[in-house]
Amino acid sequence: MAIFSWKKSGDDEQSKQNEDKAKLTFSPEAAAKFFDRARTVGETGQNEYAMQLWLSGLRHDPSSMPGIDGFFKTAARYLDSDEGRKGTPKDVVKSIVGKTEVDKYLLSLLEWGMKPSEAAYAVKAFESASGLGLTEVTGWIGDRAFPAALRDKKPRKDWFLKLMEGFEKVGAYEKAVAAGEAAYKVDPTDGDLGTKVKNLAAQMTMSRGGYEKTGQAGGFRANVRDAEKQRQLDEADRIVKSADSIDRLLAAAEDEFAKRPDDLPTINTLIKRLLERGRPEDEARAMEICLHTFEKTKQFRFRQAWGEIRMRQERRRVLALRQQSDAAPADEALKAKVAAAEKSFAEADLEEYRVRVENYPTDLTLKFELGKRYYTLGHYDESIACFQESQHDAKNKAESLAFMANAFAKMDWLDEAIATFRSALEVKDLVNDVLLDIRYGLMTALQSKAERDKELAVAEEADKVASSIAMQQISYRDIRVRRVAIKELIAKIKAG
Repeated sequence: MAIFSWKKSGDDEQSKQNEDKAKLTFSPEAAAKFFDRARTVGETGQNEYAMQLWLSGLRHDPSSMPGIDGFFKTAARYLDSDEGRKGTPKDVVKSIVGKTEVDKYLLSLLEWGMKPSEAAYAVKAFESASGLGLTEVTGWIGDRAFPAALRDKKPRKDWFLKLMEGFEKVGAYEKAVAAGEAAYKVDPTDGDLGTKVKNLAAQMTMSRGGYEKTGQAGGFRANVRDAEKQRQLDEADRIVKSADSIDRLLAAAEDEFAKRPDDLPTINTLIKRLLERGRPEDEARAMEICLHTFEKTKQFRFRQAWGEIRMRQERRRVLALRQQSDAAPADEALKAKVAAAEKSFAEADLEEYRVRVENYPTDLTLKFELGKRYYTLGHYDESIACFQESQHDAKNKAESLAFMANAFAKMDWLDEAIATFRSALEVKDLVNDVLLDIRYGLMTALQSKAERDKELAVAEEADKVASSIAMQQISYRDIRVRRVAIKELIAKIKAG
């Protein structure tokens, strides 16, 4: 991971101190641990905490597109939930506040994520990403910020100038020209801006026209001959594609499929293009192709792709019902529909993973995911069996043990739960948030055992664990309430 160069804001001592603080070491490996944890937490509905984990991961790897995608999807779920009504979560803000450019970048992502339709926040996030030299992230944000700025009732010249400068910085000259033209439209009296846009247009032509290759084999004529093919390649490589480019890519994929209907790479490309456009009829066709190819080749990956599309559709259906229910909070019948749809989705999701594990029995990550789904539905015996296997995968060892311990606790097997939580604490290099979760689980299991068996030593151990959590993070879950309850339990046991 490249270390970014940082600009000085001045020569004073404070500026120097801030610059020194900004010289961070980035670690995609550390980021991946936070991202994995964020996915797990998000699946349990703890969207606020999941957002904090996504941002913590992005602190270690600001350029991660999976991290960006995961954060904004979680932010959308947070806004759609009851907890989203309270606005920007203060605990998340506290976790990222700071003076470095990366801190400001993370805060800009959070602000935009909480107000995704506000052009001002989108442009601010874009400016922060481009300032850090995050080429891919800048492109991703820019493809959303520019349309938002255009849609605003009062388009601002300074927004478009920032977009123009940011796009130029990452070499996206075509987009820089479009942003510059929008700025010039707001203020057609700015002659310097008009000249700047013309220069950018010339740079755009040079960068994509192949003039620099004149005199080499083929030269400019070679670029003219290959222009259509190159356009397809360029469009295919873009993360965010325009509607026209998606249609062209899909048409090209359909043509190739008509010529080679049994060629698996061609089939893969067609499925990908159908899903990129994502119309209902596209998804239906993609599912049909997946199922037909699976039946013909017996390659399970096509059956798996069929299942992923089906679950995506079911997830959208549940989300639509939730939104309807949120709009009509007094409608009990609608609430019942939401509950039924959520249960149906969870059961279908579990069955999907059960089939995957059946076909890939040695894949311990799939075992872990299946175990989580059994756990969510209250099938604790089955979940424990999965976690007992998935714990042998180092990547999921700690969380497998934590889930297993919680499953034992749900079954009131408290001795087994406590022993398993202790085993989880022995795993090396635990991410801090995972460590807190495990210690919290151990505390609650000890508390339950002390209440049941009236054991003073167990209650006192629960108190020590609660105290250590409170000293580390006083706002963690309901630790204050737990601390008081455990103190009262100790007094009660002592009193006999």
